[in-house]
Amino acid sequence: METEPWEVLVHKKQLEDAAKIPTEWRISDELTKLSETSGINVLDVPCQSGILSAKQLEITEKYDATDLLDKIHRQELSAYEVTEAFCIRAAIAQQVTRCLTETFFERALQRAKDLDEILSRTGTLVGPLHGLPISFKDCFNIDGVPSTIGFTSFKIYLVYQKWACQFNFSRGSDFTQLGSHPAADSHNYVFGRTLNPHRSNLTAGGSTGGEGALIAMRGSVLGVGTDIAGSIRIPAICNGIYALRPSADRIPYGGQTSSARGGLAGIKSCAGPLATSVRDLELFMKLVTNADPWQFDSSVLFSPWRTVAPKSALRLGLIQEDTHFPLHPPVLRTLTSATEKLRAAGNEIVPLNTLLIRDACVLAFRMYSMDPARTPFKHIAASGEPTIPALASTSLYHSYMPYGYSPLTLEGLYDLNVERNYIKEEFRNLVMQAKVDAIIMPGYQGTAQPHDLFGFVPYTVLWNVMDYPSCIIPHGKANKSADKAFIRSVNYKPPYVADDIEGAPCCVQLVGRNMHDEELVKAAELVSKTLEL
Repeated sequence: METEPWEVLVHKKQLEDAAKIPTEWRISDELTKLSETSGINVLDVPCQSGILSAKQLEITEKYDATDLLDKIHRQELSAYEVTEAFCIRAAIAQQVTRCLTETFFERALQRAKDLDEILSRTGTLVGPLHGLPISFKDCFNIDGVPSTIGFTSFKIYLVYQKWACQFNFSRGSDFTQLGSHPAADSHNYVFGRTLNPHRSNLTAGGSTGGEGALIAMRGSVLGVGTDIAGSIRIPAICNGIYALRPSADRIPYGGQTSSARGGLAGIKSCAGPLATSVRDLELFMKLVTNADPWQFDSSVLFSPWRTVAPKSALRLGLIQEDTHFPLHPPVLRTLTSATEKLRAAGNEIVPLNTLLIRDACVLAFRMYSMDPARTPFKHIAASGEPTIPALASTSLYHSYMPYGYSPLTLEGLYDLNVERNYIKEEFRNLVMQAKVDAIIMPGYQGTAQPHDLFGFVPYTVLWNVMDYPSCIIPHGKANKSADKAFIRSVNYKPPYVADDIEGAPCCVQLVGRNMHDEELVKAAELVSKTLEL
């Protein structure tokens, strides 16, 4: 039997997904007429639409996940009304940013109704996340829901008949929607391109970009993504939200849909949270690690969340930039402003100098390219669909990666592992000699970039090579008037065009020691509070 062309399969899938949004949740044509190049800000569309009631706006805008759980568990809010509010808001976000893949609103609402009935009848909560609607990256398999991760060849209508092992702990939650697409630009031919709600001409980041856009739109307050080069943190950078890349193997990762070839040892991907507050990052980490997730996934380390006393002041190491990847003016201004605020609040800032960031970036992308079968490209070729344009900006033959590279052999793999161990030891020495509590630095050399131009991500992938936990803390926005003083005569990569990114979110990245996620989160709480003043 002849398979239908990929274009036909995709068209059918997109029509089916669009039909899942109830008529009463559809916004006006005027609000949906957006261009990927227009630079429109859509953050106020949920409020402007008139679809959400005053109470629904309050539920989705006023509280973080910690607050909502408290109110649901005290029965001040019902799981149903919280879930309905976020379902509607997620549907609105989808219509202006294309941030969702699979949605199952009816199922979530029914689950919320059941949870309310159980709590009312027994006074007992069903799991620690009882009643909270949360969102997941498409690679996490959920009973009865397709998981294509954006590949047309991944049998669009295939569904999974069991929960992915890694999230049995949250059986009391309502799995409302899944966000994000694969690739650093969150673009594929199954679901289209996710737009940045701050400016539609900019990327939402990737590969958890749908989560980033969804949480920025307050269609979710807690999402789960994955990160092997920055795929949790980059969407947070682009969309102005909080995110944590934990130490590898603390959060269960097994049982996902993946485009990669199995069995490769090297830099590990990990799962972690995206949220609207630092304390929600800790909430997620604490609940998962304390649930002994090894019972469901053999790859997880048994590492219950430790109670760590917060410090009143920090000694922070400052990594300002690698000269091969000069910071764009808004990022340099933001990092300068953040360190000045922290110093003024009584924290000590210690400059840290390293020449290894580019080397770590090249090493990482060479390790990611070790599969001689080029398995992901085989998945693309299987359907006949083209590759996405963004891949061109991360070719190892790119002009600012002058090394070039030859195909890897087993001997080459040994050499890469030796180089990685050398980099890890150098950074251990750097941290120990400086005696710092954490490192503050940029998350990326720029803000969110125009579509398909994001390129290499040296400031996030460094910590995947090291396997250090790192956290993104939003702070300010690009402002060409204020940024003008920070323009330098350097070769910005990608190019810096002030008008293209005006109003884009800015941030800082905070980094801690491996398996010291608890200390990092406490440090992030102090830094976040200081930067908010």
